[in-house]
Amino acid sequence: MAQRYQLLIRDRHGFERTVPLTRSVTLGRQSLCDVVLSDSMISRNHLRLELRDDIWWAEDLQTTHGSFYQNQQLGRVAWQPETPLSLADGAYTLTLLSSDQSSSELHLQAILETAQLLAKEVDLEDLLEQSLDKLLSISGTDRGFLMLLENGELTPRVQRNLGQELEGNIQLSLSSVHKVFETGDPVWILNVAEDHLLLSQHSIQRLELKTILCLPLVLQGQRLGVVYLDSRRPITEPPDRETFEAIMALCTIAIERTRLFEENLRSQVLATVGQVASSIVHDFKNGLFVLRGHADLLELSTEDHKIRHHCRKILECVDRLTHLSQDVLDFAKVREPNRETVDLRTFLDAILEPMVPRAAELGVQLRTEGTSCRVKLDPTRFTRVMENLLTNALDATTDMTGEILVAWTQVTGGVQIRVKDRGQGIPRKVIKRIFEPFFSYGKKKGTGLGMATVKMIVEEHGGTLELLSEEGIGTEVIITLPEHPITGTFKNLDESTGNHRALRTEGA
Repeated sequence: MAQRYQLLIRDRHGFERTVPLTRSVTLGRQSLCDVVLSDSMISRNHLRLELRDDIWWAEDLQTTHGSFYQNQQLGRVAWQPETPLSLADGAYTLTLLSSDQSSSELHLQAILETAQLLAKEVDLEDLLEQSLDKLLSISGTDRGFLMLLENGELTPRVQRNLGQELEGNIQLSLSSVHKVFETGDPVWILNVAEDHLLLSQHSIQRLELKTILCLPLVLQGQRLGVVYLDSRRPITEPPDRETFEAIMALCTIAIERTRLFEENLRSQVLATVGQVASSIVHDFKNGLFVLRGHADLLELSTEDHKIRHHCRKILECVDRLTHLSQDVLDFAKVREPNRETVDLRTFLDAILEPMVPRAAELGVQLRTEGTSCRVKLDPTRFTRVMENLLTNALDATTDMTGEILVAWTQVTGGVQIRVKDRGQGIPRKVIKRIFEPFFSYGKKKGTGLGMATVKMIVEEHGGTLELLSEEGIGTEVIITLPEHPITGTFKNLDESTGNHRALRTEGA
């Protein structure tokens, strides 16, 4: 049996995929490469793998960050199977694998490995990553994404070697991807050259694609999502379609099982919160009220600095526990907002003003930006939203110099409020849990209910909440309220337009 080779690719985050090797290939960041590696440290044309007399040769293409083999910078070398090769200071680790297995044996192995996903305890995000990597590997394609139906819309959840903007980076329009989902009819093209309609498209010709696969995720007749995969490399031994669809079915079962488990767990947590709130929180707050009263009286009745110091510590703990109790009560009970018409600029300035001293200590500037407008909201409830978001933004900029911007603008049918910082950012795996009750990130004393409460209050107002974050760059929270703001010009406001207005942070 002829020797078969595969290229195992592992990125700096630990995600792996395998690519069948049957001929010479070029690896790099640009889309015209045979194998696309999207990390920014990878050169546009980074590495060439060439097969000669059953020996694979690896050649660095004079790159900026280099390639390394056995701890030596690589020029051109005969690559031994099972010996790792590193690209761009560990952005990717490549391993050449050889095998005597037949394609049917490899397909059976892939089915068994995919079936193991059903037995694993893994969160949904990791499962989606593993599923997409498995589908890329068995199909021999280089790029792709997986979308799930969420709140009535197809939402991209994971992707490989594509930019953040999918439209324009894929060779089927997103409308065609949606059509695959809606009709259940897959696109299965192993050789674009044989499809004259697709070949006539300019984008297909430019990228010289050989393979395009787009299939719905279906479980018991219900479509849950869609997978898109493509490649420039010709697939000499294409996957058996029935085998591939069986693997997709196993992935779909695992995804739905994990999603149902997480939803059930979330429901249990919410039920527990409600039970706690109804049984003990009110009594707990009453006890804290009595404790605060006695601590206040004790502090006022003595001049002893040590006693006054201890009283203040007691009061700080009482305030923190009171805040926790209020978070639990707020989260446990959905209520109709007591709306009032407020001047949005005045309302937000009043919230930011007490935070100026702390911001000054951190070297952070608080800035507001937006035109004057009035909007109907519950001032008390929405104050909690803004306080939580601003506190999080300040916490993220600890030991850093930066800016926190609170901006608002009118959009069609409502108002959009943005809170943007230049802080540490949030890891991708944390973002998906940030609104879970009792989940806390980056705070030693966090209650884990702050962002959950923010989301609930925004939804009480009929609004939506979006969080964008990137580690090392910062975080932006976008609130859209479906109100119809009353616009107008208000006297005695700073500057006529209200744009680019900064709150002073000097001198705390």
